[in-house]
Amino acid sequence: MVSIEQVADWCGGRIANSAEGAISSLAGSLRLRRIAPLEKAGPEDLAFFFSKNYQEALKQTRAGAIVTGDAFVAPLAGSGLPQWKTSVFLSCPQPYLAMALITREFSKLLSAHDHQQKRAASEIHPSAVIDPSARLGERVKVGPHVVIEAGAVVGNDVTLYPSVYLGPDTRVGDETVLFPRVSLYQASEVGKRCRLHAGAVIGADGFGYAQKTDPASKLPVDHLKIYHLGRVVIGDDVEIGANSTIDRGTFGDTIIGDKVKIDNQVQIGHNVVLEEGAVLCGASGVAGSSTVGRFTMIGAQAGLGNGVKVGAYSTLAGYTGVTKDYPDHSALAGVPARPQSEQFRILALQQKLLKERGRKK
Repeated sequence: MVSIEQVADWCGGRIANSAEGAISSLAGSLRLRRIAPLEKAGPEDLAFFFSKNYQEALKQTRAGAIVTGDAFVAPLAGSGLPQWKTSVFLSCPQPYLAMALITREFSKLLSAHDHQQKRAASEIHPSAVIDPSARLGERVKVGPHVVIEAGAVVGNDVTLYPSVYLGPDTRVGDETVLFPRVSLYQASEVGKRCRLHAGAVIGADGFGYAQKTDPASKLPVDHLKIYHLGRVVIGDDVEIGANSTIDRGTFGDTIIGDKVKIDNQVQIGHNVVLEEGAVLCGASGVAGSSTVGRFTMIGAQAGLGNGVKVGAYSTLAGYTGVTKDYPDHSALAGVPARPQSEQFRILALQQKLLKERGRKK
């Protein structure tokens, strides 16, 4: 159970409707059990409201407490909405950031897999296979059927869920969590406080082949593998989604910077560099030797071709295909990629042409 005071402390919020008669008393006695959607929230639930798209849900809610943004306070106070007098409204300057802070604390209370409890000692399942030369830190949890190969190094307070595979000479930093069936190929490195979700594969070979042709016909007869001898090096505070894959470098390393966030089913090619804070949404891809700048955001199913660079603080709309370099602060869309403003003008012209053609028929 969580008090309003605790929630306010977590997010830096204030009670926006404290002037209403019963709210101060309610705020003092209210204990919250969980976070719920507005339309399903009950008197012991916390909900969020910071988008006009959810006005109808707000009218129906029975939530005991509602987190909102400072910009919504005045309209809510003058709306005549019954909830303004029956629910505690916590106002925050950045309500979406408040959602991150509040859900983090609730997850510590409600979700075992999100925040591991500090252990007094290591817990190693008897079915785990650990090479004698591997080094494990303190308070490590090793689940059933985990395999840790020769020379691997595992930091303190690491959790390895069932069927994790750590190849030879791999490294896993302190407080990192590897969920079931995560595989780290030889010499891959993962930093501190990372979370790799189920099925992620780190350090598989890049996709590189030399075509062999018939001397007489000049036609291809085989594909000879180019062996990849580099590594994958992942920084601190990185999250990698389920079934995402990151290929090892051909000779140098594939680099995933600190604070990078990768969604599910994302493909990162050999020798790619994802700089600090880059975000890649589901099913996006980055081809070999490309670079994604600091805090650049790549939308779902967008992709970068071989050897291109997108500068820092850029945004790629979903389905964007980048074929050449772009500077910092670029906003891109379309295939091939172009500035979003230009792409939207092209789409508008296409619609105009279609309408004119329809009139001529």
